[in-house]
Amino acid sequence: MQVSEHPRLRIAWLLTAPIVGSGGYTNIFRIMNLLASFGHEQVIFMNPHDYPTDALDRPEHFVQRYFGMVHAPIYFWPQDIRGFDVVLATQWTTTMGFEMCDPTIPRAYFVQDFEPFFYAMGDEWLRAEATYKQGWPCITLGHWLAKHLHEQYKATTYPFDFAVEHERYYPRPHLLTKKPRVIFYARPSTPRRCFDLGMRALAIVKEQRPDVEIVLFGDKHLSHHSAPFKFTAMGILNPDELAELYASATLGLVISSTNPSLMPPEMMASGCPVVDIDLAPNHFLVTHGKTGLLATAEPKPLAEALLNVLNDESLRQRLIKAGLEHAQTLRWESSAREVEKALLKLATTASGSLIQRLLTDHEHPNGDGVTAPLTGDFQVGQRLVCQHDGVCAFEVALAQPATGPWRLQLYDALINPNRTLVDVTSSTVNQQWLHFEFPPLPASRNQALHFVLSATNGSSLRFDFKASANGSLSFNAMPQLGQLCCRVLYQPAYDSTEPSVTPDVAYLTTQKALISSEYIQLSEFAERLHNLIVPKKSWQERGAKTWRMLRSGNFNGLAAEAKQYGRWVYDRAKQQLRR
Repeated sequence: MQVSEHPRLRIAWLLTAPIVGSGGYTNIFRIMNLLASFGHEQVIFMNPHDYPTDALDRPEHFVQRYFGMVHAPIYFWPQDIRGFDVVLATQWTTTMGFEMCDPTIPRAYFVQDFEPFFYAMGDEWLRAEATYKQGWPCITLGHWLAKHLHEQYKATTYPFDFAVEHERYYPRPHLLTKKPRVIFYARPSTPRRCFDLGMRALAIVKEQRPDVEIVLFGDKHLSHHSAPFKFTAMGILNPDELAELYASATLGLVISSTNPSLMPPEMMASGCPVVDIDLAPNHFLVTHGKTGLLATAEPKPLAEALLNVLNDESLRQRLIKAGLEHAQTLRWESSAREVEKALLKLATTASGSLIQRLLTDHEHPNGDGVTAPLTGDFQVGQRLVCQHDGVCAFEVALAQPATGPWRLQLYDALINPNRTLVDVTSSTVNQQWLHFEFPPLPASRNQALHFVLSATNGSSLRFDFKASANGSLSFNAMPQLGQLCCRVLYQPAYDSTEPSVTPDVAYLTTQKALISSEYIQLSEFAERLHNLIVPKKSWQERGAKTWRMLRSGNFNGLAAEAKQYGRWVYDRAKQQLRR
């Protein structure tokens, strides 16, 4: 993946606790990982009130368990969000997090659906709609949503396309079942997926084509639902299981009554024709009669569309061919580049350097107080952790006009506190900021530094500072409860592929990140050890899966399962002999 040539951004994402199996959260984490591969730094702030009370996992481990590795640290919402180039809300309830943001930070809305449609007309409908009227720029999944928000609410929109993971979703002819199979994305827990409509249409299909196997997937406890026909319930599947299911199917039914699902293009890429309902949002994703079929949102017309594909193999093959060609044009890297382009437009990052603001007070630019006069006998110092490579300048807010000259000394605060990294006596004043510039330190990212300001000729000077119990201010090397109003400037190398950093600017930031990393690694080791010792499936589960494969005629799949089981028995026997 090519690292972006643009300035590296620091992006904060506001999330509620992820819903297991949710395509929306899967998409957020996918875009985040791609942005990280482009070189951008990201942090997730998760609303603690939405986090499952019975969840024993830390947030980062919870996300990793159900959505895979995400290249960003995860924290609960702080009381104050600052030091970022842009902050993104991800659904209407997360926009309240904007109240915690430094007012100078651009705020934007990562919109994947028209969320008022999730509710009946009432309080929640109106509150969700109100978030589109606040003037926040909207980065939207798909062009219908961008068009709708712009036309209805005059929102500035930046659309990015639906896309496909082609390394996962592709045709696998050997998995195609001999018996006709219709798969239905069934989510009774999500009204916009129209579970009842789909089941009534499938009942008509099953009545006219009793040889067709009906498979439901996408939600828990699907087997508990009654229907006038026999069906197979597969529940919530992981991405690899979804890819195999799509490739095994004769036809896929996905009902999208709001913004489309990610599944139609994934099914197209897997060689599975798609049927959806004929609503405006779906026209932007499925071309009726070419890449799929769109039917009136009633049981009979929907069933007729399904039967047309089942009964006409030439039509099915035409849909497969056109769907594959269309899916090949949809790639997540291209979509993530569109998101990146929007973020660069919105961010305040200067083209020549990145500016990290540290505890500046924008409502009270003079801070909460001023230091004692800086003289030859009185020095002011402060510790901080650099958030990027290439630190090249410090700016400190002045409490009075400056006449100079003054001295800046920069030390390593952890490894070798007596080592002087920078010693400069030249400075400039720019709009009440005292500016010290020096050659960039190439490997400053995550480095704890201690800078000291002193006078060189006895002239006095005072600096603004902000009261803070967690501050790292010092007077003549004595710790104080406060922090200077200062800014740190960087000139980073943009071809760096360093991992993400934490958002905190504090003395123990690096150690906190290390502890988090060690926790995840230990959890991964424990899980691998568990998987090595304990069989993944019981005898009953293996028997049930074998019976399903025999019924479906999927003998290739049965052979693969038997081979996998034989390998497991062999490996386990070898381990016993070694003991």
